[in-house]
Amino acid sequence: MKVNIEPDPDITLPTITLHIPTDYPEAATLIAALENFSVTSATLTVSQQGQLIQLPLAQILFIEATGHQVAAHTIDKVYRVPRSLSAVGAELPTHFMRVAKSAIVNTQQVYSLTKTLTGNLIAFHNSPKQLYASRRYYHDLKQCLEQKGLL
Repeated sequence: MKVNIEPDPDITLPTITLHIPTDYPEAATLIAALENFSVTSATLTVSQQGQLIQLPLAQILFIEATGHQVAAHTIDKVYRVPRSLSAVGAELPTHFMRVAKSAIVNTQQVYSLTKTLTGNLIAFHNSPKQLYASRRYYHDLKQCLEQKGLL
């Protein structure tokens, strides 16, 4: 694949023009990947014991709100997030998905999704932590995980 970058002082947002052969077999996949691409911060500002930390997004299993507090959960720790869940959710990349009114999950960290009598249980890789997805978001989450080949 060949990549050319041409700086243009007259535009404010990047524009991508893609030239591919007419019978290119991966055209749809390539277009979908480019449409879902986002240039966002790869960290989330959290606090722990009064100290602000830049937590890498890849380490986050899920972010949840309880009362007026928002917490980011990793495999072994919980960090306080000094902003609202909706404000944080608006800045996260597309692989973070709302699964309940009070929870956003990192779909890349999901190990399994189990439909039970008591709810829709989400389990994570290498972690005993679990989270319930509400009925409202279950179908979209399941579809997203199946499309990405994670289930």
